[in-house]
Amino acid sequence: MSLLLDNNIWERLSQPNVLTGIILLVVGMLVALFAKKITKLIRKTEKVEANDRILLSLKAFALVVILASLIVMIIE
Repeated sequence: MSLLLDNNIWERLSQPNVLTGIILLVVGMLVALFAKKITKLIRKTEKVEANDRILLSLKAFALVVILASLIVMIIE
């Protein structure tokens, strides 16, 4: 834990695990934000219901990627 406090912010952000975690976080957030549009493209419809399997699967995938990004950022 002391290693996290000894580094300044630029050194911490330039570590490979933190960069990988940030990239995974961005991917997860983009999938979560565009899940409805992706579902519309796959289903080829204008309306998507809240309980659609593809929509729920995309949101679950985004959640897993975001969780993985947080774990990757913490582990040194």
